[in-house]
Amino acid sequence: MPSYGSFSSAEVMETAVKNEDLFAIIDLLNQGIKPTKHEFVNAVEQKSYSILELFLDDGYELNEPLRDDYPPPLAVAISDPSLTKWLLQRGADPNARCRFDITPLSIAAQEASLKVIEILMEFGASTSYGQPLHYAVRYDRPDNIIQYLIHAGALVNQLMFQTHLPSFYHFKHLGLGTPLHEAAHQKSKRIIRLLLRNGADPNIADTLGLLPLNGGLLL
Repeated sequence: MPSYGSFSSAEVMETAVKNEDLFAIIDLLNQGIKPTKHEFVNAVEQKSYSILELFLDDGYELNEPLRDDYPPPLAVAISDPSLTKWLLQRGADPNARCRFDITPLSIAAQEASLKVIEILMEFGASTSYGQPLHYAVRYDRPDNIIQYLIHAGALVNQLMFQTHLPSFYHFKHLGLGTPLHEAAHQKSKRIIRLLLRNGADPNIADTLGLLPLNGGLLL
């Protein structure tokens, strides 16, 4: 077991997580020392199932947002289908928001595999939360992911954050539009055509009054 010398208890916890030192972590938890969000995320990134189990058994709040603009730790796990499923089985909420309407599904729509997105949906993720279609289009995701989200209920003609007023009013000065606005901004003919085939309306203006055509829509 590593020696932690004169480190503070917080420093010991951080180092113990990094070293995957279960004995030190158990000792700290028994002393009433709780892991921080940073330490929990480190355990997620390290895929340290044993440490995560200890933290959860000790009462760590799995659905607490990591920041005002970033959802709970499930969003950090989305590169790994097995870890994603493991956290969901232990109570992670795929629809848990931060201050804004950003959920683990939002992050998955940006960067995860279709398999992970399907796992989230199996555990109750909803396209009604987190603007997943907007994010998938913004990040130029493959057709199969965009089409999957549409089939799962994502609305092609909804303005971003339209259903979450705190987010909508906070960001509307930036020009919140439909997924078609996102595709036009990216100048992605592929996604523009896909959205149009699925009923996207090019005559809906964003919150600045601009149509997708004004943003450079290419047909």
